[in-house]
Amino acid sequence: MTANITGLLKLYYWNMKLSVSRSMAYRFDFVIGVLTSILFSGTAPFLQYIFFTQTKGYPGWNLDQIMLFQGLLLLWLGLRQTLFGNVMNVAHGLVRKGDFDRLLVKPYPPLGVLLCSGFNLKGIGSLISGCVLTGYAFARLDLVPGPAEVLLALASFACSIVLYMGVMTLLCTMVIMLVQVGRLEELVERLLGFGDYPINIYPKLLQKLFLTVFPFAIWAYVPSQALLDRLGSDNATAAVGCFAVFAISVWIWNRSLNRYTSAGG
Repeated sequence: MTANITGLLKLYYWNMKLSVSRSMAYRFDFVIGVLTSILFSGTAPFLQYIFFTQTKGYPGWNLDQIMLFQGLLLLWLGLRQTLFGNVMNVAHGLVRKGDFDRLLVKPYPPLGVLLCSGFNLKGIGSLISGCVLTGYAFARLDLVPGPAEVLLALASFACSIVLYMGVMTLLCTMVIMLVQVGRLEELVERLLGFGDYPINIYPKLLQKLFLTVFPFAIWAYVPSQALLDRLGSDNATAAVGCFAVFAISVWIWNRSLNRYTSAGG
């Protein structure tokens, strides 16, 4: 088990180096892509500003706090794009060409190989925007979180990675079973979008769901609450939900892998 994890980490590192080398081969295109990403990622905070200045905003949040939320959200979106942004492209390509069969005879688990192929430098734009906006929000709030708050926020991001790995696992399962999952993938992305807003705006039932069964609140809501030192005990259930989703998704993947038939021509 330990050997497999170490090997997969090395595999991820080599895939990351290869991805960086490919991006640097066309540096102008890479720079333009990063600048475009920064520009477009800045539209969400601007829309939040317009919303707050023209309405009563979100219950329990002022403008500076929602900017912190938005900054952490951009950080998360950039992080997941950087770590796993290429997973689905690789999965689609392997299954359509019939090359997925090669993963079945490799020394590492096929799922691990897929997840380790996800590095994508295009997420760096959102990461930069998120860092800038989070820093701005800290300055506006005059916020100096203690070690406990910082650790809780970092733990939330770690749990977010586990949850997103579970989501990627389910999507990869759909690919090997159905080959073409365009609309299903779009539907999943829409569902994930519920985590882009503070859960206070949803009815009580949905708030409970987003902290347990579908713990999308772990992405930005929980870390922002931790940094603002107002994290409730009920938020801890989101971490448990993340690991539960991942465990269930891996179980479904293993079941589906036993029924896999090549889609290659």
